[in-house]
Amino acid sequence: MKKILIVEDELNLANSINLFLKNQNFKIIMVHDGKEAIEKFYDETPDLVLLDINLPNINGWDICDEIRCNSDIPVIMMTARDSEFDELKGLELGADDYITKPINLKILLARIKRILKIDDKSSYYHKGLGFDSRTLELTINGEKVELSPKESQILEYFIKNKGFVLSREKLINEIWGFDYEGDDRAVDTIIKRLRKKLGNFSERIKTLRGMGYSYDEDKV
Repeated sequence: MKKILIVEDELNLANSINLFLKNQNFKIIMVHDGKEAIEKFYDETPDLVLLDINLPNINGWDICDEIRCNSDIPVIMMTARDSEFDELKGLELGADDYITKPINLKILLARIKRILKIDDKSSYYHKGLGFDSRTLELTINGEKVELSPKESQILEYFIKNKGFVLSREKLINEIWGFDYEGDDRAVDTIIKRLRKKLGNFSERIKTLRGMGYSYDEDKV
């Protein structure tokens, strides 16, 4: 799960961005003061910083300069100002991007994903359950859940084929390989363990008697 530090003293805007990005499976640290922003930057080591310019105590320009002198972590500048001077100054200080207020959250999300190289095809999130097929990392309501390699592979296959009926034979061929000579009940065992780790989301994996399994993301 990627961690984003939001530095914004307009509380309504900060809260809106916070809620929106949390729902997109980001971990958020939010501060409203320039001095605290620098402290949190060093304490939390975020993956990206959303940085307002006009802040109490220390302005966004100085924060960006401080960050860039010590780190390559991406910075997106946020400001109500809409001038070439401000944009140029931010980029000269090492900011990676620049967005003006009022902020379109969908455009902001697209820029964050581009900078962090997040591919929507590899990242899945639905109603509290997140899975990254590159890292094979599962998160449930923002909390990381450890999976074994086979559990990760089966969950990834379910998600990519949600709504389809998957027989044991199909799962064995895709996960274990065509040359697998073990017991096909291994599928049931892995799925039982996976369901336990999914907790309240376990009902997303449906057993279809005599047919196999399917993944229903609308459960829970």
